[in-house]
Amino acid sequence: MKHLKRLLAIVMTVVLLGSLAACGGGSSSSDSAEGEKGEKEKLTVAFQYGMAYAPLQVMQEQKLIEKHYENVEVEWATLNSGSAINEGFASGSIDVGAMGLGPAITGVTSGVPYKIFANMSAQPHRIMTNKANIKSLKDIKKEKIALVNIGSFQHILLAMAAKEQLGDAHALDNNIVAMAHPDGMAALIAGSVDCQLTTSPYVFKEEKEDGISEVEALESVWPSGNSFIVGVASTELKEKNPELYDAVVAAMEDAIKYLNENKEEAAEMLCGNEDVDAATMLQWLNDESCVYTTEAKGIMDFANFMAENGFLENDGPKALSDLAFDNVKGN
Repeated sequence: MKHLKRLLAIVMTVVLLGSLAACGGGSSSSDSAEGEKGEKEKLTVAFQYGMAYAPLQVMQEQKLIEKHYENVEVEWATLNSGSAINEGFASGSIDVGAMGLGPAITGVTSGVPYKIFANMSAQPHRIMTNKANIKSLKDIKKEKIALVNIGSFQHILLAMAAKEQLGDAHALDNNIVAMAHPDGMAALIAGSVDCQLTTSPYVFKEEKEDGISEVEALESVWPSGNSFIVGVASTELKEKNPELYDAVVAAMEDAIKYLNENKEEAAEMLCGNEDVDAATMLQWLNDESCVYTTEAKGIMDFANFMAENGFLENDGPKALSDLAFDNVKGN
């Protein structure tokens, strides 16, 4: 436990001190002043790859922020981790972003200057294994489990399941091998790790592989439809340019409505990112665990678990309003 707390403290120190010069400057009061002179205000939006981030891809493709706020130039940055996005917020170079719920909660409670402005998506999460004898967490002894990072959303899910099934949230911490989702999938198929806790589309790809099966562990601790990826916006944006903030919120609502009402078109838009055909992407989008909604679900349960099991250095949030702006609905 103490080792984990020290590691998380080091990670967040790096986050708070880091910078992301490559992303350029975000919006600020000086940008707003320039906008009054006829130049467009600048807004930097950062996200990651994958189906969970589809609403932001729709927002970019259809210029939905610009639809709701004409005097803005939006710069889109695709980064490889939530920690990189946190660095951008800490340095003031990112205004809007998206990340897993765990890193977002850690960021807010550690003083990164943002809050959640919308839920984005829930996605299927499963523990997949190449060992026929592993049916539950109790069967895992020294076997290695690939997941994206210590303190990630997937790490918290594993801890939730370990607490329920093994009596100790940190019982499997020493089994973790940090790997990006695609690297973990390759390692699982090759046999260099024994298990992977991952999400879409990797779970869809892995279930078609011979010798790969699911370890029943997660549904009871994190039901389908609960929040996974959330959108975050800087407190400066909300306070100094509320009209542009409202435009971002409206654009997210439009993007999610589009995804839910135009799945065939959305599949055509998104399939190239995952190197599959549109029919396959449509099948994935129609999976009942693939949910796009702005309404939060389970955020406080997740935050309370993190606080109670040593994943937060500071006190946990007392209410959703500690983590999210007042327009966010849910729990």
